[in-house]
Amino acid sequence: MTVNIMNFLLLARLFNSTGSSIATSLLWVSYALPAIFFGPIGAGIVDLFDRRKILIFSNLIQALIVFMYIFSHSYSIFLLFAVVTGYSFMNQFYVPAESAALPSVVNKKVLAKANSIFFITQQLAVLIGFGFAGILEKLIGFKGSLILCSIFLFMATTSVYFLPKLTVTSKVKIDWENVLNNLFSHILDGYRFIKHNGNILYPLGLLFVIQAGLAVITANLPQFAKEIFSVSSNYIGLLVVVPAGIGALFGSIFLNKVALNKIRKKKIIETGLLLLALSLLVLILAPIYFSSIAVLILGVGFAFINITTITYLQQVTPLFLRGRVFGNLWFLVTIASILPVIFSGVVSEFFGTKTLLTIIALGAILILSCSITKGQKFIEEKF
Repeated sequence: MTVNIMNFLLLARLFNSTGSSIATSLLWVSYALPAIFFGPIGAGIVDLFDRRKILIFSNLIQALIVFMYIFSHSYSIFLLFAVVTGYSFMNQFYVPAESAALPSVVNKKVLAKANSIFFITQQLAVLIGFGFAGILEKLIGFKGSLILCSIFLFMATTSVYFLPKLTVTSKVKIDWENVLNNLFSHILDGYRFIKHNGNILYPLGLLFVIQAGLAVITANLPQFAKEIFSVSSNYIGLLVVVPAGIGALFGSIFLNKVALNKIRKKKIIETGLLLLALSLLVLILAPIYFSSIAVLILGVGFAFINITTITYLQQVTPLFLRGRVFGNLWFLVTIASILPVIFSGVVSEFFGTKTLLTIIALGAILILSCSITKGQKFIEEKF
């Protein structure tokens, strides 16, 4: 919840101070860079040390980063770039340790339920954190919000302190040269498999594009508040993130209860692309009172595409290669998102957000057209 509150507070503060979409795009890049350079390292570190200690240390350092920013935020607006980079750097160790810890603290029989609860808490954290951060700042101010975030992180540190020890069972002397050789060989094997299987390459490419689109929209939220909704950036979370999250929740429930078992996945994905394009066109062309409905439909469309694509990839990827395809998925998504996010900031600043939304809508229509006319042939092709 804290990372979502911080993301919104810093995004809004930077935009209100500079009025620049390029600046907010660079803030997202600051968050992404540690994932690119340290993500694979962090994923390897958690297999070598006590994961409980990694969780404690990561949360504690993040709490101290936010705590120090309370007393220094007035010196320079550019300090927030350092805060975001430092926070993200610690996340490269926290997130893989968190994912690896969950199976160690619950029985295998209830692991599926534990994962479901974990997913729900993540979605609620986005809705509450990003959705109501602007209201929180209005009530207690920027400094008060930072104090609250620091308290939350100290609470998180205390929480993980009560976990049982999560020490790796066996320790061996590490030959770092072999580790690096095996790592690059592992990545190349996964790359070759993806390259030579159209049924993996096509949906994986679609997932990259969709996640990049989501990053673009998130980075430009303050500009959307100004141009599309004509409100202060403080309220954009309530007007965009909350309805989009509700739409994504409805979409995921519908998929799990009805669609995934009865409707062909290609059709669900194409429906998601259509909903995404239509909702963006409504935001561009329709009166403002249709905007919240359009954003809710946008959330449904993203859920249809994202969940269905990931489910399909899980089903068609062989078990022994699944780790190689998914292990670096979000690492690759982050890399794929950087240039579109920077480009979107330039487009939004010089040509307006409606131009940016038009480009995204046209992209969705183009992908939909290709999927309908050539999609089946593409996913069956062996390169």
